[in-house]
Amino acid sequence: MRIFNDIEKSQLIFGDNLSVMDELPAYAFSLILTDPPYLFNKHAGKETAPSEGKKKLNNSALYDYSDDSGMCRIKNGLGRDAVFKWLDLTPRLMRKYNSYIFCSEAQIGIYQEWAALHNYKSAILVWEKPATIISKQRWCQNVEFIIRIYENGTALNKFDDSSLYSRVLRYKTLRKKYHPTQKPLEMFEHLIRMNTQEGDAILDPFLGSGTTFIAASALGRKCVGIENNPTFYNVANKRIADESGLLL
Repeated sequence: MRIFNDIEKSQLIFGDNLSVMDELPAYAFSLILTDPPYLFNKHAGKETAPSEGKKKLNNSALYDYSDDSGMCRIKNGLGRDAVFKWLDLTPRLMRKYNSYIFCSEAQIGIYQEWAALHNYKSAILVWEKPATIISKQRWCQNVEFIIRIYENGTALNKFDDSSLYSRVLRYKTLRKKYHPTQKPLEMFEHLIRMNTQEGDAILDPFLGSGTTFIAASALGRKCVGIENNPTFYNVANKRIADESGLLL
C-alpha cells in the first residue's frame, strides 16, 4: 500500500543527486522534468578555441567546444550505468511514474531499456529549434530529444487547443543563457501544464540554472531541484530569486 507524502514547499538543494534522492520522502512527486548530461557519439573534428563567452560558462570543466559543429558537448555524459543508477532511485519517489528527460540520440535506447525493465511505457518527443549551423556533411543539429517514461493513469490534461498535443515542440533557442545547455522556459511550462495540477510537486535531479524550478513556481507547482555544481547552484539561486521572487 502506498502512503503518499507531501512536499510542503519548494527546495533548491546543493549536493549529489543520488544521496539527496535517497533521502527524499516516498511517493511525493507527480512529475520528473530534467535535463541530465547528454552522451554523444565521438567523431573526428577540427579543434577550435572557445570564445570568451564560452570560456565563462566552461569553468566547470563539464563542457567543451572542440568539434567542428559549434555545438556545446558534455565531456563526461551519462552512459548506461550512470543513467540506470539515478533512474533506479526514482520509482520510490513517484505517486505514479511520469517523467520527461531531455537526452541525446545516443541515450534514447538506454532510457527505453530502463523503462521496459520496469514495465513502464515510453514515448519520444522532439524539440525543433531553428537550424543555425549547416554542415553539408551531416544532418543539421536542429532537434533535441525528450523521452517520456510513464505508467497508466498519467494521461495528459485536457485543453481545447489541439496543437498542444503535438510531439514536436517548436521553441527558439535562447540568446541569453545562464547555462550552456539551458532550455526555453516556455517549453518547460508547456510540459508542466500538460502533466500536473496546481499544488503538485515536481522533481529535477539535474537542475542546472533553475529553469524547471522557475516554470513550476510560475504555475503554482512545487519543485525540488538538485544541483551538484557550486557555480550553477549559485546561478540558480540568484535566478530563482530574480525571476520568481523566492528566497531559498
